[in-house]
Amino acid sequence: MQEIERFFSNLFSGIISRFKYSAMDAAERKTREVIDQQMEQRRKPKPTDQEDRQ
Repeated sequence: MQEIERFFSNLFSGIISRFKYSAMDAAERKTREVIDQQMEQRRKPKPTDQEDRQ
């Protein structure tokens, strides 16, 4: 009986860990994307007032 409990405990722990780590990876990727986008926007020269008027 204890072996069965241990088996299912390990199985569910493994599944939960996979979801947790995949969610952490997804959050980390999204954070990197946002930072990269912000850095690209800062690199682009902002239009001057004269260019806006034309």
